[in-house]
Amino acid sequence: MIKSITTKLVVFALLLVSSNTIAQSISGKIIDEEKNPLEFASVAVLNAADSTLISYASTDIKGNFKVVEISNGKRIFQINLLGYQVYQKKIDFTGKSLDFGTITLKELDNTLDEVVVTAVIPITIKKDTMAFNAKAFKVRVDDTVEDLLKKLPGVEVDADGKVKAQGEDVSKVYVDGKEFFSGDPSVALKNLSADAIKKIQLIDEKSDKARVTGVNDSNRTKVINLTLKDDRKVSAFGKFQGGYGSDERYLTSANYNRFSPKMQISLIGRANNVNSSGSDISEIMSFGGGSGGFRVSRGGSGGSSSGFITTGIAGFNLGYEFKKKQNLNADYFYNFTGSESGDVFSKRTEFVGNQQLYSERYSTSDSETKSNRANFSYIDRSNDLRTITLRGRLNASTTSGSSISNLDAYVPDSKTLKDVENESVSNSDNKSSSASVNLDYIKRLNKTSKRSFEIEFDFSANKSDNTSGNTNTKDYVDALKTDETTVNTQTNNSKGSNINFELQYTEPLNDKHFIEVGGGMRLQEEDEYTNQSSLLNGATNAGSTFTADLFEEKTTTYGSVDYRYNNEKTSLTIGTEFQEQKQDFGLRNGIEFNKSYSAVNPSFRFRYRPKRGSWVFFRYRKSLNLPSLSRLSPVVNNFNPLFIRTGNQNLTPETNHSLFGMYGNYNFVTGFSFFAHLSYNRTSDAIVNTESTDIATRVRTSSFINLGERDNFSADVNFGNRLKKLGIRYNLGVNYSTNNYQSVINTVNNQTDSKNTSFRATIENNKKDKLDLAVGGTITKNNTTFSIASDREFVQQSYFIKSDWNITKSFNFNTQFKYDIYTDSNFGTDQTVPIWNASISYNFLKSKAMNLKLTALDILNKNIGFSRSSTDNYFEEVTRDVLGTYYMVSLTYTLGTQQSTSRGRGRRMMRH
Repeated sequence: MIKSITTKLVVFALLLVSSNTIAQSISGKIIDEEKNPLEFASVAVLNAADSTLISYASTDIKGNFKVVEISNGKRIFQINLLGYQVYQKKIDFTGKSLDFGTITLKELDNTLDEVVVTAVIPITIKKDTMAFNAKAFKVRVDDTVEDLLKKLPGVEVDADGKVKAQGEDVSKVYVDGKEFFSGDPSVALKNLSADAIKKIQLIDEKSDKARVTGVNDSNRTKVINLTLKDDRKVSAFGKFQGGYGSDERYLTSANYNRFSPKMQISLIGRANNVNSSGSDISEIMSFGGGSGGFRVSRGGSGGSSSGFITTGIAGFNLGYEFKKKQNLNADYFYNFTGSESGDVFSKRTEFVGNQQLYSERYSTSDSETKSNRANFSYIDRSNDLRTITLRGRLNASTTSGSSISNLDAYVPDSKTLKDVENESVSNSDNKSSSASVNLDYIKRLNKTSKRSFEIEFDFSANKSDNTSGNTNTKDYVDALKTDETTVNTQTNNSKGSNINFELQYTEPLNDKHFIEVGGGMRLQEEDEYTNQSSLLNGATNAGSTFTADLFEEKTTTYGSVDYRYNNEKTSLTIGTEFQEQKQDFGLRNGIEFNKSYSAVNPSFRFRYRPKRGSWVFFRYRKSLNLPSLSRLSPVVNNFNPLFIRTGNQNLTPETNHSLFGMYGNYNFVTGFSFFAHLSYNRTSDAIVNTESTDIATRVRTSSFINLGERDNFSADVNFGNRLKKLGIRYNLGVNYSTNNYQSVINTVNNQTDSKNTSFRATIENNKKDKLDLAVGGTITKNNTTFSIASDREFVQQSYFIKSDWNITKSFNFNTQFKYDIYTDSNFGTDQTVPIWNASISYNFLKSKAMNLKLTALDILNKNIGFSRSSTDNYFEEVTRDVLGTYYMVSLTYTLGTQQSTSRGRGRRMMRH
């Protein structure tokens, strides 16, 4: 049935997107005045009426080009390459292939007069930057930058808002070359209006060190720079939204921006009770938003956004440019979150030896969090021979919460005979704060040499004060056993700090070979003071009272020697780090433990970029991972009487070997993409969990030991291309991973081997001006074997279709349907969940700045909070309360919009 449904959806999608597509082309060759072929020239076909982009291509190394997917009509054929005059001609395309032969571009000349270009230049290509003119892409007034990015060739935005450009993850988003809310991509893409953007640049950004020294260190990242329209740099713009729906659901959001050439000021605020942290109503429409639906959970077959969450957020961003390439950026966020879990029911089967322990639990909880977060950065790149970067962060939050939990435990190997009833009532109040500062100074000694040094200093500190209480009542069905009531109170105060200082020096052997030496010291301190009292059946002397002042001090000194080879396409680094570590921990004025370790950690990095859109990267490194204080602690934590935890002071460090490889190939002209990621980690002396359960009392005791080795392997391959004749793009992907490790369950060694395989496929149309249509699915299968328990196999199938249709310039219809199927060998029934969301909207006013939208969430009322998971010694099914069906009417006003008057007009361009 599922195959039949999917086939019909795919066929339907193909028919919709291919009806207006013509497979004819325009081809030719581009040379300069000396008959040399020109590579990376941008070739575009635009609509003559409004200069929007119809199709595009880029010349290859021989200067050849071929533009396909051209619809009939009056068009503008355009060639653009930096340093050359724009070539442009009007054509009337009738569906017949055209060969323009050899076209010669003339170099720009300062002595010539202005040239009038009668259409926008949609794409400009430089060595490390590809720029798109926003005028070449149709957007609605209420569209965000995220909506605009989805229309750009080579850019993908997933349901969670993560952006990939030419196959690489986008790590930062700048506005006019400056950081915006600390460069967080989601803030800029979801809050800034597409109507405010003049140009989008995709940049392969070098690291600060490579930029200053001229030595490629292979640490390039993909970033996006948004250039604002000129009028938005001198006037205010933003967006305001309010919505109200059934069951008293509401959503409000606002953002206000006022920019100038020197200063950027932005204000953001939102509040809602629909489980969403997104910026507007469109966020809760997508699957993975607050409307619910399944999510894959680690070790489980499903999870969901459950409970009822009220969110309030307010923030501002201030950016100031002292002079060119010298900028200060500061931002602040206040966040309020009120959470109610609703009713949560769980059924667990636990393995103890050759027996099975079945239990059922009901719980409910609520919490309230208020947090303040501030960030600042000062970046000075005004001097080509040095860079100064100063960053800081402050956080402060308070959280209070309470919970009630009732556990019914049954006699071994039975689901009908009750053994123990346990009720737990808990409450807690927490205050926490943290601060960090980072200073990075990079200096090249002179212009003629690549000799340089780098100094880095990091400091961080944190503090937490927590007060909590727990009342636990245990009733035994067996009258011969004594019922227990335990009242625990605990105060916990912790603080910590981290100081790191590092110096690196680079000595060039010649233009391509370098030696880099470095060294540093890291100091880490942690203190944790606990005061706990326990009353058993109301008797103080039958309980216990203790205080513990736990501490840890770690000192790490290290030195490194690296050889580096670097040319235009290749970067190679081979190095070794020498490390000495001292770890002192224990109880102040009590037992102390002193450990010391030394290690030699080799590393290897290689990156090869033969051409734009193609790269190979490989990395190996060895590391020594010391056990954390929580795993070493000599204090027994019995605050939860059903779950007692203790550390192991005899733990030794883990030795980890990590391999990572990546290959990518993206063709801008054809749309072909192929990306592969491989990673392997092998850990010896692995720190693993040891756990035992007392069948009579149902008390679990947990600790840690070093045991054997742990192996993790993951491979992910993604392939995509455009089917030119059909006007669609498809993406196929496969992921395979394994995880092998050991644990100790009731004194018996348990070997766990987990294999996970996932296949995914999506089909979507290329042209998204009027219709954005996508259909696809994912199938995930997991096989897990346990040496002391029954094996587990689960399969998750997820199929979707979504459509965003601009019926007219003012009228839009959006609908999304998702169908999930969960099959698990440990449970007798399968679970299916169909989710359908839809919205209809209308833009009015002369500028189309006002948008009225009606949204329906979970129309079929099938959403459920449901998850199934397993660990080394149990499997569990959990159901939770969720929002369910609701409807909402919202009104959005976009400030600063204006009717587009520039499409089709000429653009003046100075030859220089």
